[in-house]
Amino acid sequence: MLLASAHLIALHELAAKEAAGHTTHTLAEDDVQEHIYRELELQGLVLLEPPRAYQLSYAGREALDLIRAMHAENLLPTIDRLEHNWRFLGSDILGALHAATLRKGQVGPVTTDMLRARGLAKQTQDTLEKRQLTCLNRYGEAWEDFAERHRPRLEIYGELANAIRHMHPGYAQKPAAQMTAGQLALMEAMNLLVWSVPEGDNYVLTALGQAVYDALRKGGYSPLDVVLDEPLLQVLAELVDKGSAALASEQIASLQLLGYVDADEKLSEAGYAALRAYSLLQRDVPEKTHTFAITEPEVELLTTIDRLAQEQKPTHKEALHRALIDRMVKHYRSLEGRRGRMLREKAPLKRQAVALLEEVKEHDKWFNTNWDLEELIVGLEAFDLLRAEMEGSKMSYRLTPTGSRIVKEQEGNTRDISATAVKALTIVATPLSVPAQWWIEQAREEELIGTGGISASGHFYANLANHCVRQLALTREEAEILEQLPDTEGASCGFGTSNHEGLDEEKRNWAMEKLEARGFINRLVDCQIIRTEAGQLLTRAVSGAMHLGHPVTPTIVRLLAAIRQAGTLYVKERKVRIQPHQWGEVERLTGLGEHEFREVLHVARMGQYVGEATLTEAGLDLLAVHELIHKEYGVAAAESHQVGHQ
Repeated sequence: MLLASAHLIALHELAAKEAAGHTTHTLAEDDVQEHIYRELELQGLVLLEPPRAYQLSYAGREALDLIRAMHAENLLPTIDRLEHNWRFLGSDILGALHAATLRKGQVGPVTTDMLRARGLAKQTQDTLEKRQLTCLNRYGEAWEDFAERHRPRLEIYGELANAIRHMHPGYAQKPAAQMTAGQLALMEAMNLLVWSVPEGDNYVLTALGQAVYDALRKGGYSPLDVVLDEPLLQVLAELVDKGSAALASEQIASLQLLGYVDADEKLSEAGYAALRAYSLLQRDVPEKTHTFAITEPEVELLTTIDRLAQEQKPTHKEALHRALIDRMVKHYRSLEGRRGRMLREKAPLKRQAVALLEEVKEHDKWFNTNWDLEELIVGLEAFDLLRAEMEGSKMSYRLTPTGSRIVKEQEGNTRDISATAVKALTIVATPLSVPAQWWIEQAREEELIGTGGISASGHFYANLANHCVRQLALTREEAEILEQLPDTEGASCGFGTSNHEGLDEEKRNWAMEKLEARGFINRLVDCQIIRTEAGQLLTRAVSGAMHLGHPVTPTIVRLLAAIRQAGTLYVKERKVRIQPHQWGEVERLTGLGEHEFREVLHVARMGQYVGEATLTEAGLDLLAVHELIHKEYGVAAAESHQVGHQ
């Protein structure tokens, strides 16, 4: 949706004509405002009476009523005082409104000024915490609701189609040098692209825009006729549903001319992309955004396991610990010379590790000061990148196919991949769901975005975000942050934090990255933070386990699932009772050795997930979270009841 100064003036102009007894307003052939009325027409705010007459639609009257009410309350400048080319509403503003809506109307620090300048937010007093808040006013809520209810029309002619075919694929400041401001406005009005928050520095094609872009890039275009619109897409859908016999020969010829159908009257690649666009027009795009995160030490651990496995050496914890320390010592001895400037400016943990390597001669002590092997293992298990297997009397580790792919992708360029950066690529861009500028900047820094748009690495991690299986895991630091979740990401909200943050702040930031990548929190475009449904339930489940080093591990979840499978559920008590003779079956279902089973059972009791002979309410809550994340990431709910290594 797009409403700038010229659009507001045009709506008032139509209303004035109507009040004077003229039902329509006719434009001259050379009227410079023609593109403004065209943009309003595509958004359903005015109706065209061919050849060149316009009148207000019902949606246009609704929009005008809101604008007049805002004028009456002095929330908007009067028409004669509007700045030229001022954007009242656009994809960036709507993204800010939507983020506030997700936070129950509270506005984030990044978008406060932009919403208040448009009369869409107000100051309120939080009596409980005794502080001032900025919240959406009734007009901010009304415009967000308006944008959700009204969908623009898709209609692309030859000139715009040609521009789209040659545009930059996204994450740039300008789609193409030859693309005009009017063509950009048309694309935004049709919900084909959105601009980043807060300054609109970069654009991203929406899901619909990407489908249209693919269709036009792979197809053809006619310089005068409609290249892509809903009637044409309906014909294309009829071809798929009923076959070519259902269409007239002229229709087939037109589809072939545009490149949507091949010589055999079958859909081409462009045709399939066009049908994807048609599907998106017929339904709401799911808003949920998946992401992924992995730290450089976790990549080093994956690589260590891979090398040991190739050399047919043991991969139990003791062997891993020794091999990983040797690898990390070599890596950090070469790091200062190779990336000294980056270390000095941006990586407190790396700075500490390099400094301590010179001071601490005992390498085991040096490693344990900076990292926790158990925490690295749990972090990798959470994304199903490695799995534990019993080998004789010891637990060993093997890479999953996904873990092996990460080792290959990072070979020669080991680096952190943050949830923030990956989210910039996986966000299902819609008029209400837009990326933050600093997400895009982070993605560039991590080499997920290049000069030509999303890089090969970017596509790799975006695919992982959407398809990799999650296992339930939580460190103590993550649990504490989840329990005491801040309202926002801090005063700087991601803009330039890496230049000044300290070691504790870096660790806290990475805990947030992991929480978001696992689906427990959602960091909004205005830098506010909310818990997801799974995050809220998990917070309650771990309240009695905060003293544990790792309040949740995949092994604990495996034990709880085994107890539920072997025991008897008492619905009224919300407990699963286990008889003494059933513990043997529980141990068998977990697939753990006797020592490991006793150990994890002890930890689960310390965390109050398991009583002497029961699976507690907290344990059931934890299993409910397990089911939620499996359902969220495309795994059948029935699978979450199954226990590995049966």
